[in-house]
Amino acid sequence: MQLELNSLGLARLGRTATGVYLGMLLAACGGGGGGASTQALDTVTLELSLLPLSQAVATQVAQPMVQVSGTVVVEPMANAYDTPTYSPAQVRSAYEMAALPDWRSALTPAQSASLGAGQTVYLINAYHNTQIAQELAAFNDRFGLPPCRVTRMAPPQALPLPAASASGCELLLVASTSAGDISTDVPGYVGAWASEAALDVQWAHATAPLARLVLIEAPNAALSSMLGAIKLANKMGPGVVSMSFGCAEGPWTDTMDTLFSSDTMSYLAATGDDGPELSWPAVSPRVLAVGGTTLRHTQGGARAETSWSATGGGFSAYTAAPSYQNGAVLGLAGQAMRSVADVALNADPITGQYVARIAPGATLPTWVSAGGTSLATVQWAGLLAVANAQRALAGKPVLGAPHAVLYGQIAALPGAYAAAFGDISSGANGNCASCAAKPGYDTLSGLGTPKVEGLLALLSQTQAITAPVTSAKPGGTDIRADVFSATAGQVFEANIAFSDPSASRLTVTISGVPKGVEWSVRGTVVVARWTNPRAGSYPLVVAARNDLGQTAQANLTFTVR
Repeated sequence: MQLELNSLGLARLGRTATGVYLGMLLAACGGGGGGASTQALDTVTLELSLLPLSQAVATQVAQPMVQVSGTVVVEPMANAYDTPTYSPAQVRSAYEMAALPDWRSALTPAQSASLGAGQTVYLINAYHNTQIAQELAAFNDRFGLPPCRVTRMAPPQALPLPAASASGCELLLVASTSAGDISTDVPGYVGAWASEAALDVQWAHATAPLARLVLIEAPNAALSSMLGAIKLANKMGPGVVSMSFGCAEGPWTDTMDTLFSSDTMSYLAATGDDGPELSWPAVSPRVLAVGGTTLRHTQGGARAETSWSATGGGFSAYTAAPSYQNGAVLGLAGQAMRSVADVALNADPITGQYVARIAPGATLPTWVSAGGTSLATVQWAGLLAVANAQRALAGKPVLGAPHAVLYGQIAALPGAYAAAFGDISSGANGNCASCAAKPGYDTLSGLGTPKVEGLLALLSQTQAITAPVTSAKPGGTDIRADVFSATAGQVFEANIAFSDPSASRLTVTISGVPKGVEWSVRGTVVVARWTNPRAGSYPLVVAARNDLGQTAQANLTFTVR
């Protein structure tokens, strides 16, 4: 059976597949048992274009997502926990994270893991903050955090990086090129991006004080430059990638998702600070989208949180809902598109968190009350780094994409989910139908804010989430597939992603396909959708042939229970 591409690059098979876009699936659906299928099977053929980004994408410019309160904080507080600007110790208390052990003394392996030792957090930024080392030193001195050795990387540098040290903090500064390489040119200074870098570095360090931080500085905020910074992070080795910026989503966004395909990386992005608007990269189903709250907390008391009035969040106009966002479970019955956010944390600059800023040429810091969904994002990145450290201590692989395990707990209310998340059920970010928080999942705060000790117990005990199949790339073509596992009678979607740096087109053939599956093409991703899956086990063979005559093949089993 042959599929033909229409002018938008959307292939159709059987009944119309309009509205079926990219939706990466990182988890299998549950369900009852089923035997092997005896029904007739199809073979489908699709054509994929591997051409460069369109001009519309090339003109996108990323925006930082840091916010600073109009009130400058002259001195950080001591013990006044009802003050609206928080220190690292107060944030740890509010989110039920264990107090920092004395890092100056000998630490047990478990204590080192609780500080993120041996893990790497990549902070994607634009331009260069000339005072980043001095600001971090001032932050550490004020709040009793471990000092960090600061090093600027320059080529030649062998990649991936060697394993991070487990004995102390290191901050690596590295300039990137649009091609994803290390540059010898240090970018210029732009104040808004310098503030973003200061916030990212200081609060990643506050959350995972012994993790290695790599601040990747794109030469400017053009989307092509930010893509290069992400590519460089992927080359550097396993870790957590934090992205505190965004561009307005569009029909091009699903073509970018191969950037987030590494099984040894966790990718996070801020949802934005402009209310119910969606942005890339947060809208990518492979990225953990982090929204914001307004936090009120007193020492020893329960935290009081509402959704922040400016947090981003809503339903994508272009990206389909991935399987981990089961609409019936989340209270989104009938919603076919990706919803953002996934999780949240304090982001309101009025109830913000301390950040040290030093103006170029100055020596003394100014303390500001900073917020924005970037603040929430970088702390979630630190939490995932700590989870990875605890997993390493237990001999387990890095977490990778966390969506399946996080969303998998919402069906367990009020047990496992309630132990890991605080539900944010009040507040609004606009006047739309989905702009008000509600009990359970909502688009403002997603699943909610962390109860850190319970969250870490959940994440550190989870098996790695990885793409289940990849080709041996004999012809330079890489094939990566989601978990093809469905529940009989429940709508199913999954993707197979293709990349080939040497070619401009691919012909893809998929055999062993059960009747009733609809296929579509978006960019370099093939999307499978089955509205009424029938129980059975279906071995699929995925073959790709590029325009150079080279071939690659991968096998996977499609299981419907």
